[in-house]
Amino acid sequence: MSLRYLLYLDTSGLASWFWQSGDLSPGPRFEGDDAGLASFSAWLEQCRGAHFTLLADCVEEGFQVDTTPHVVGPDRRALIARKQNQHFYGSPYATAISLGRERGGRRDERILFAALTRPALLDPWMERLRTADVVLTGITSPALLLQHVLRQQVRSHARLLVVTLTPAGLRQTLFEDGNLRFSRLATNAESHTAAWGAAIPFEVQKTYQYLVTQRVIARGTPIVTAVLAHEHDMAAVRNACVDSDVLRYVLVDPVERAQALGLRSPPADSDSTPLLLHVAARDSGTAQFAPARDRLAWRWWVARRIAIACGLVGMSAALLFASKTVFDTRALRQSIEEIELDTRGRHLRYERLLATLPKLPVSLDALQAGIGGFERLDKLANGPADALVRLSRAMDRHPGVELRRVEWSLAPEALDRANGTRPPGAAPAAPAAQPVRDQLTLEASLPGTAGLSQREAVMAINALLDDIRREGAIDASIVRLPFEYTSDRTLRSSTGPREPESRFVLKASYPEGRSR
Repeated sequence: MSLRYLLYLDTSGLASWFWQSGDLSPGPRFEGDDAGLASFSAWLEQCRGAHFTLLADCVEEGFQVDTTPHVVGPDRRALIARKQNQHFYGSPYATAISLGRERGGRRDERILFAALTRPALLDPWMERLRTADVVLTGITSPALLLQHVLRQQVRSHARLLVVTLTPAGLRQTLFEDGNLRFSRLATNAESHTAAWGAAIPFEVQKTYQYLVTQRVIARGTPIVTAVLAHEHDMAAVRNACVDSDVLRYVLVDPVERAQALGLRSPPADSDSTPLLLHVAARDSGTAQFAPARDRLAWRWWVARRIAIACGLVGMSAALLFASKTVFDTRALRQSIEEIELDTRGRHLRYERLLATLPKLPVSLDALQAGIGGFERLDKLANGPADALVRLSRAMDRHPGVELRRVEWSLAPEALDRANGTRPPGAAPAAPAAQPVRDQLTLEASLPGTAGLSQREAVMAINALLDDIRREGAIDASIVRLPFEYTSDRTLRSSTGPREPESRFVLKASYPEGRSR
């Protein structure tokens, strides 16, 4: 972690402090002459890479409240820069604090413009800081820090005037509705002596009259005045500060405030400088006066820390994910090992069970082949009963046709299905709705009581084919007619004696299933 130094600047010179984890240690002090500036440059060479915060406590401060249209983004920055140039021309050490928006009208934004109006007091020290290899976090003032020193008191009162003692003098800072409104530093001789408490009512009355004159407050407006006084000075301050109709005094112990703020080395007297420096070291988000170019190194440092933090968060997330993956992998491996052990145990029990059984007279392969043969025979056990029943129903409709001979055979595909094989090189057949099982070849003769012409004989055979199909035959066809027929011969339709040969042959294919 980088070293943190705090610089306190007033009209007499610059004092340095070293801050670490709530501990403040005084460092060297430098006068405002050439020798002091040279000593300051030499000291900065020894503090390369350290962080510096400058606390400027001077009389030359300006505070102006102005109302501006409510804009955002680059327009707001340009508007604020133009207003700062109007109010504090020539001073680069300026800032703007938003006081909120008005409730009526266009709801314009009220902004407090504050600046250090004497750049010549800061420029010699700032030139040395810019030349040295150090990081400037910002330039602040007691007026900007007191709101954080007395946070609870500022929020509890509509108007609060805070009185503090620093090496530069007696400062009075006004807060309205929790926001900074005005600050004034008195550098008279009495404020530097042990009797500084007696000067408080006089300076507070002057500040009150100035605020009334500037119409910051109306005459007769009551104000609560909080005085930061050590327990050694509380009796004197309480005797000097008497309440009136418009001023009511409240004493605040700086030691208690130091404990509340986390300052490990509490103030030994009523000097508020340690409290202000401690708040300046801890709170880097308050308004400050340093130009943007002087805080470029600080912004780069903050961006680097953010990038490192994001990298650490990403690495932590990756480590957590990797740890979970390793844990899941180990759990999976353990589960696999348990399954393998269980499988081996089951296999051993199976082998032991097989060992207790009597040995088979044949091998297992031969037994499986025999069982497969029995299954195929069982599939072929059903004869042609179904096909013959269907055929008989069709023949019943033609009582004159005489059935001479019937041949039954299984279709080749039925045998393949029963054996679970198909001929080598044959493509698999497309699945049919009703596969063929039985094939019947029947020989019959036409009625012999009356003579039939060739045309009538063909019509009678076709009628028989139609009935065979109606009774569930997938296919029925004529194998041989009772007479010779070619395409170049015509059928005779004249009635006359029928030819002696009246036998014909048909072929029918039936599917698997039972007839109803």
